[in-house]
Amino acid sequence: MLAVIWKDIMLESRGRETISALFVLGVVILLIFNFAVDVGSDEIERMAPGMLWIAIVLSAMLGLGRIFLIEKENGCMTALVLSPIDRGGLFIAKLLVNLLLLIVFEAMLVPVFILLFDLDVGANALNLAVVLGAGSLGLAATGTLFALAALGTRARELMLPLIVLPLQIPLLIAAVKATDIVLRSGSLADLGAWGSILAAFDVIFVTVGWLAFEFITVD
Repeated sequence: MLAVIWKDIMLESRGRETISALFVLGVVILLIFNFAVDVGSDEIERMAPGMLWIAIVLSAMLGLGRIFLIEKENGCMTALVLSPIDRGGLFIAKLLVNLLLLIVFEAMLVPVFILLFDLDVGANALNLAVVLGAGSLGLAATGTLFALAALGTRARELMLPLIVLPLQIPLLIAAVKATDIVLRSGSLADLGAWGSILAAFDVIFVTVGWLAFEFITVD
């Protein structure tokens, strides 16, 4: 499993195509919102969490499926599936790589987001990072789980968002609400039900992916 993770990280670090594409798309989306929305500072603070997560989710759709597309382009998918590694372990490896890509992407995007919308994150930066991490884990889990299934279709670029986005609705609602709370000087203890939904979503889809990935790879 560690060998798979290391291989994918090395491939991405050499090309940096995925991170670059995610960052450019994320910045473009934020710029569109910045120039399109002409409201007061109070309204910006209320709308900013939704804008951030729209940029993250739409950008993530570009990168979540690429982790298996690279294997298929190089003719390695069959060898990877037939390798001695446990299928659940393969899912966890790909999940961790996708999660790392999202974290690096968000670390680049969030400063641009704060600058464009003139937000004062200050002491809440750590709480914001925790919420972003929890949301990113859910995004990576669902994307990794269905990326291989979508790869087997002709319209794979369209199928992954069509499959994954409806499933991610509870996660996105909770992530937007939780981000709004922490940006308004709230602590993690103030997240309440929204924090519980984030945690439950992550646990459910990581567990389902680990258990069900064997059947997806067989198909």
